Amino acid sequence: MPENQIAPAKPAGRRIFHGAVALAALLGFLAGVVLYLPWDAIWDFGLRRMSARLPGVRVSWQSVDRAGPLGFRINGLAAEAPGWPFAPRLARLTVRLGVSPRLTLCAETETSSLNAVMLDSGDFDVSGAADLACLGRRDITGTVDVRCEGRLLRERGELEKAFLDLRGKSLKLPGGLLLGDAVLALEYQGGVLRVRSFTLRSPVQVRAEGTASIRPEALLGSPYSVTGELLRGRDSIPFTAQGRLGDFLGDSALPE
Repeated sequence: MPENQIAPAKPAGRRIFHGAVALAALLGFLAGVVLYLPWDAIWDFGLRRMSARLPGVRVSWQSVDRAGPLGFRINGLAAEAPGWPFAPRLARLTVRLGVSPRLTLCAETETSSLNAVMLDSGDFDVSGAADLACLGRRDITGTVDVRCEGRLLRERGELEKAFLDLRGKSLKLPGGLLLGDAVLALEYQGGVLRVRSFTLRSPVQVRAEGTASIRPEALLGSPYSVTGELLRGRDSIPFTAQGRLGDFLGDSALPE
């Protein structure tokens, strides 16, 4: 071999190979530890710590299962607080974390499911059906088809804009009001909630639209104004209505 020729660095290559093998073994060990941790208990403990920090709100659940490092399912979820007009109940709530989408939720009752997807940009999408019995009130029942799109300002934790379409049949509302087929289209932007359209086919035919000025600190006290018409054959009777959003709820009728 000529004096000016350098031999291949075989020992260095072997060291790199052995180092790669050791790193792979370490990563495999860590992955195994992560996967086989008691994630059900870990998420249950974390959720209890979080719920304890909610002032005046009582959150409970029966169990946590199907858990892993990036998700879990809560069974028998319930929440209530003094002054709330609702006491939400869910049979199951499945939570999945990720990069894109950042968050996926599936809220299930015994008869329906509602799915929500949150992207890293703050955009979100909600679709499915909601059983109104999950609100925990004896005087509100029925199922509503839901379609919603919007965007959250993540840096401020505020809703920038949203569109919500609801359609329900055979709904029971406070005061014994029964609705046969109701369709409601809402739009929110800049603190103003606009009723783009509301139609009702039974027990009377109604068409209406309106606005509400949202007060985040007192949502049910937000004032609204609605104009529309009652349809009777070929005749129509105009009407106007004003009040606050809480007027629709009547007296609270939570289950005992």
